[in-house]
Amino acid sequence: MSAEGSSIEAVCVADPRVKVQNLKKVFNPKSVAIVGASSEPGKVGYQVLNNVIKNGFKGKIYPINKKAREILGVPSFPSLLDCPTDVDFVVIAVPAPMVEGVLKECAQKNVKGAVIITSGFSEIGKKKEEQALKDVADQYGIALLGPNTFGFVYTPSNLNASFGPQNVSPGKVAFISQSGALGISLMGWTMMEKIGLASVVSLGNKADIGEKELIEYFNDDPNVSVILIYMEGIKEGRQFMTTKIKKPVVILKSGTSSKGAQAAASHTGSLAGSDKIYTAAFNQLGMMRARTFTQAFGAACALSMPAPKGPDSLIITNGGGIGVSATDECENSGIKLLDDPAWLEGKFRPTMPEFGSTKNPIDVTGGGGREGYQKAVRVALNEERIHSVIVLYCETAVLDPVEVAKAVIDEYNAVKRNKPLVVTMVGGERSRQAIQILNENQIPAMTEVREAVSGLKALYTWQEISSRSKEKVVTQEAPVKALAVIDRVRQEGRTFLLEHESREVLEACGVPMPKWGFATTADEAVKVAEKTQMYPVAMKIASVDIIHKSDVGGVILNIKNAEEMQAKFNQMMETVKKNAPNANLLGVNLCQMVDGLQCIVGMNKDPQFGPAVMFGLGGIFVEVLKDVSFRIVPFSEQEAARQVSEIKAKKLLDGYRGQGAHKESIIKTLMAVQKIAEYVKEIDINPLITNKDGSYAVDARIII
Repeated sequence: MSAEGSSIEAVCVADPRVKVQNLKKVFNPKSVAIVGASSEPGKVGYQVLNNVIKNGFKGKIYPINKKAREILGVPSFPSLLDCPTDVDFVVIAVPAPMVEGVLKECAQKNVKGAVIITSGFSEIGKKKEEQALKDVADQYGIALLGPNTFGFVYTPSNLNASFGPQNVSPGKVAFISQSGALGISLMGWTMMEKIGLASVVSLGNKADIGEKELIEYFNDDPNVSVILIYMEGIKEGRQFMTTKIKKPVVILKSGTSSKGAQAAASHTGSLAGSDKIYTAAFNQLGMMRARTFTQAFGAACALSMPAPKGPDSLIITNGGGIGVSATDECENSGIKLLDDPAWLEGKFRPTMPEFGSTKNPIDVTGGGGREGYQKAVRVALNEERIHSVIVLYCETAVLDPVEVAKAVIDEYNAVKRNKPLVVTMVGGERSRQAIQILNENQIPAMTEVREAVSGLKALYTWQEISSRSKEKVVTQEAPVKALAVIDRVRQEGRTFLLEHESREVLEACGVPMPKWGFATTADEAVKVAEKTQMYPVAMKIASVDIIHKSDVGGVILNIKNAEEMQAKFNQMMETVKKNAPNANLLGVNLCQMVDGLQCIVGMNKDPQFGPAVMFGLGGIFVEVLKDVSFRIVPFSEQEAARQVSEIKAKKLLDGYRGQGAHKESIIKTLMAVQKIAEYVKEIDINPLITNKDGSYAVDARIII
């Protein structure tokens, strides 16, 4: 019977929560069917079935092939509907035109999980065919991986439902890859390095199940401690921003160019670029970003270790050079090294020759041998004042690195792994073997100092993230006054607001302003300035026909009194008429001169994530340094504070060499801009001048 004629009731389960629950049938099935199973070794259907069998899956295995009665010693069936028992999970490896029919058979068989290995869908432009698969999955509540995947591995259930390598080492890291080829390659690399994995999942085209659903499933999986994702892009950025994070998530994101931002009209748009917005999204969600796959796996392995109970770290080494390198990396990463020379001398002098160094790094020297390492590691692990440990080894002829590795393992197991410990071993084949032994024993070991320190830093970063109080994010309503101005401008057929209109809108939202006004005559300009006690004043021409005001003489600064105001107004009008004879001059914008540090606040619309708010240093800094950070709307005040602290020049905001910032009013500005983010295309407040007394939007531009 076909799916259309079956008596099974469609349940219309597009709810992602149901899909997440049904992923249990994918990773912990009692029965697996491989539709498209083959007895030919060159076929994907053979490789998948062979992996399922050879990996030791304990449940029922059903090869599905219309012609064969038995494949690889397992009885085969002509159709999924012919399987004698219920089927929890199905691997689909048939030609693309047949996939939808097989998925409908899954619905008839009440299957709750499936992975489509087959390619030939949206990746070659066949979006309708892929959407049809999504529709069936939604209608019947099937958790669907793919299409166009290599499958997945889940070591706790001995299930290798992929055409990737066999014998993946068990561990606590769930690795999710958007790239099939890279995913298979990194599976092989982790096997070589003896890095254990709980799961490897190939996402393929992400027609249904994506990163969000897998993160939320692994959140509650006791076999997974860390989630590592290789990502090329996100389809539904707004939905991704609702992901619940309970465990450490490390992201390796490719595609870091910002070509799409080069033609943008505003500072905000040109500084955004997809990569900066992705970084903002990760930071906002509490995910950690890696730049290389070695850094990513190093961090993931380190994050499987106990959390540090304090900030003080200790380095143990047999060489001064590598110790200095690690010290530099710790300082650059913000890892604090324990600094108490007298205490360290008392504790570590007995662990080394008399010419060794008890300063941190602890240098047991090349003559320390296995015993020196073992003693030093024992002290470091047993002393409560030491909260994390970095062990370094440079290969020498007199000490086998495997012996060092075994000493570290023995001591770490003796204290029942009571604190984080990472290892770097630099050398040849013997050091590589030692690294593999350490990784096999779940002690993160790397070939580079930077990767080890980066892994330890990830632990401290996750500790800060997980300790954050739950923050309430409220979508703020746009003020009626602000919307009225925007509607009026839109009705006039304009795509941008004049400066005084932008000020009206932003002030209504709560953006702090200096004294300002708008005038159409010299007398009116004098009255506005004197009424508000605005002097000294900046005066700028107001015209829908003039974008770059200074190019036509439309900006005059530091006007000190009424007499000067009269003269400068008339002078400006004459100059601008001469330089822009066809421009319609509406009047002038007046703004009180303000001293302080120049910042920039902006907003633009990202294609995936929607409105994103920017903060950074303004003026020449924004042009030269491009030192900015972003957040996706909506976000909390605490998140705005973290955004401000992310820029590299944050010391200037803290009062470096006489500079200073009023962070509360900067945060107020970031929160206020969110109120109209859904109603406009771009906002530029440049500069937002801040000093110890407050922050002030000196210039503003809004595009609708």
